[in-house]
Amino acid sequence: MDTRQHLTPGTLTTDKNAAAALGICRTSVWNLAKAGHLNPVKLTGKTTRFRTDEIINLIEKGVAQ
Repeated sequence: MDTRQHLTPGTLTTDKNAAAALGICRTSVWNLAKAGHLNPVKLTGKTTRFRTDEIINLIEKGVAQ
């Protein structure tokens, strides 16, 4: 199944949706961010999102799944 169909390029998504698209757990999404593969976008004190373009790029490169 193509997980990219659930991601709209040029938008932001939650760590939960990013994890589902990448086929990994939420902790692994944050580990990818710590490793520099994803750049979290802080919206408010408790709200962080991820760029769908970066997630799609990881899927295409085969970094996850």
